[in-house]
Amino acid sequence: MKDPKKQLNPYLRFTSMGLQMGVAIAVFVYGGIELDEYLDSDPLWTIVLSLTGVFAGLYLVFKEVQRINRDQE
Repeated sequence: MKDPKKQLNPYLRFTSMGLQMGVAIAVFVYGGIELDEYLDSDPLWTIVLSLTGVFAGLYLVFKEVQRINRDQE
């Protein structure tokens, strides 16, 4: 049995998932803005990379939920 003191509070784990998703999206959007300015391509790369950031964030959340489920078994 796992030591209850070593397990993170589930609310903290869910909060960290939201922060991970937000950071992933922000990094990709920033990269898209910078790439658009460098290539002078209007909002093309901002849109593409922001959607990539959303999918990357969802992937991180999905993996964390799987980890939480595995820890509860």
